[in-house]
Amino acid sequence: MDPATPPVSAAPAELLAALDRATMVKNGLLTLALLAAVFAARWLVMRALKKRGLRPDELRRITGSTRSAMLAVLAVGTGALWFDELKLLALSLAAVAAAVVLATKELIMCAGGSFLRSSSRAFEVGDRVELGGVRGDVVDTTLFTTTILEVGPSTVGHQRTGRAVTVPNSMIFTHPITNESYTDVFLLHSFAVCVRADARWRDAERALLSAMEAEMHRYADEALRFFERVAKEQHIDVPPQQPRVLVQVEPADTLRLWCRLPAPAREKGTVEQAVLRRFLDATQGTTAPAPPT
Repeated sequence: MDPATPPVSAAPAELLAALDRATMVKNGLLTLALLAAVFAARWLVMRALKKRGLRPDELRRITGSTRSAMLAVLAVGTGALWFDELKLLALSLAAVAAAVVLATKELIMCAGGSFLRSSSRAFEVGDRVELGGVRGDVVDTTLFTTTILEVGPSTVGHQRTGRAVTVPNSMIFTHPITNESYTDVFLLHSFAVCVRADARWRDAERALLSAMEAEMHRYADEALRFFERVAKEQHIDVPPQQPRVLVQVEPADTLRLWCRLPAPAREKGTVEQAVLRRFLDATQGTTAPAPPT
């Protein structure tokens, strides 16, 4: 018996291993033979062409063509010889790639969120944003996370709470982003004041309008020029610059007066507090506490 031939009583796994080894050896020898044949054929072709006395430019062109043809034959021949092995390798690589994707899905989504933030210019360091229920000033952005200095109280305050919140960038895919600093110079700021639903609510409305006009007097012209420039650049209508009050009926005999006025983007909290203090000084007790939400 040929020693290279496995015994009849060998286990199936050993037989398969022996056949795989034999196939690998055969394919290796055929690959070497293919390489030798291709290089030999190209050498003979180039030798015959040089004997014909071609011009240098023609010889260079033919040399490039024969090189490309040689590489194509090698690629097709080698692929045909190792097709089964390449198919198994591709399946293995696909399985490994799927496992890697599943294991690093969150990191990939964070990196994708960072790319989406940069490409859409959703926000930058220094902007005041609300993302995933976290509202504050962006102080740092990395490939995977965004760090926000929280402001409050709740979603209407403008003072920092002293807490830094780090959120994964993957939240950019699943949560809307509110950028309160989209216009970096002036913006239209809104806030609410609750008053009693009695005959004096019009006095409260007039007091709010007067307080807003008095507070925005120092920057009204500059704000108008800014909004006119933005409207021209973005082809939109110029927003009204006059302060406005919208009345909303609340339970428990309370009215919610929504105030809107232009304000510097970095001073809207200061402007709001100044308006509220002017209003309270003018009304002297007509306000009512806000109902629970």
